[in-house]
Amino acid sequence: MKFKILPSKNTEAYELLKIQREAFYSDLMKYKDYDTNPATESLEYFLFKMQNSLHYSIFVEDKLAGGICIVIQTYTHYYLSSIFLSSRFQNKGLGSKIVQELERRFPHVRKWSLHTPKDDHRNRHFYEKLGFKKTGQEPINQYLTLINYEKNMR
Repeated sequence: MKFKILPSKNTEAYELLKIQREAFYSDLMKYKDYDTNPATESLEYFLFKMQNSLHYSIFVEDKLAGGICIVIQTYTHYYLSSIFLSSRFQNKGLGSKIVQELERRFPHVRKWSLHTPKDDHRNRHFYEKLGFKKTGQEPINQYLTLINYEKNMR
């Protein structure tokens, strides 16, 4: 499945936010993290994130399929805040290819970091398969603990 990763445009924000809400809604219901879950973001905050991070739109067969938000920590350390895909494009092997493309695009990055729910074994397996290592954990509420991951490059 061919995909393109292009810088997000403000005109895509509403549709991207809809996809993000769809992608994170089940986590919101499970973990009840109303203050931190991407499914609860307002359009204004989403636009703020687009302007203050590296924000990309993912296109599959010229259809807007999802997005990526990367926060620069330092020149050589990037935080992968979120990758989200519409359910129509999930479970098709795109996630691994997208992460590999990001690593290729940013060869100067020596450390990638992210977090994911402790009991989301599928997500954890996905990131561990890509070389991410657990570095710690952070309780968010009685339902949710996040596992911190890092991947050191070269």
